[in-house]
Amino acid sequence: MDEINENNLSQAETPPEQVGADSAVGEKKWYVIQALTGQEDRVKQALELTIKNRNLQNRVFQVMVPTEEIIEIKGGKRVEKIKKMFPGYVFLEMILDEQSWYEIRETPGVARFIGTKIQPTPVSGREMQRVLKQLGKEGKLLEIAFEKGEGVRVISGPFRGYTGTIDEVNAEKGKLKILINIFGRDTPVEVNVEHAQKLV
Repeated sequence: MDEINENNLSQAETPPEQVGADSAVGEKKWYVIQALTGQEDRVKQALELTIKNRNLQNRVFQVMVPTEEIIEIKGGKRVEKIKKMFPGYVFLEMILDEQSWYEIRETPGVARFIGTKIQPTPVSGREMQRVLKQLGKEGKLLEIAFEKGEGVRVISGPFRGYTGTIDEVNAEKGKLKILINIFGRDTPVEVNVEHAQKLV
């Protein structure tokens, strides 16, 4: 996501009284704050407490740590896992004004707003739609630790015991195309990822 590119964004240092001078105050937009990686959920809770204690419910509407369910293959078994889509970042749907800017920035665990030196930069509507669409999509991502060209052993199914080289990885279907030497020539066979094991 372009808005979360560390190379072209720097800390929003504007004093609270100047925030909103050039921005459309009163408009509800999504902003991103940076937190320590691994602390996103704790920061989310701290922000929710700040919103409640400082009566910001009419300015901050949603606090979100986007996650997705992935399936990892461990020991030949599928393991479901929750993964942060943007490690180290928390999304806020809010109206940016002096008070909301100041109170959010002062919340424990918040490193900074993502933005320019002048003020926080809202996430574009198109980018946010992409994030929200990804959150609502059905089906789980399959995280595959295999790569084309790697040597693997088939540990289950009709080709059990054979070794070969990965020719193709299909993450969507969770399948590998492996070239196995059968009768002196390489034959492509398709196996489920959980039926393959890396050669050590």
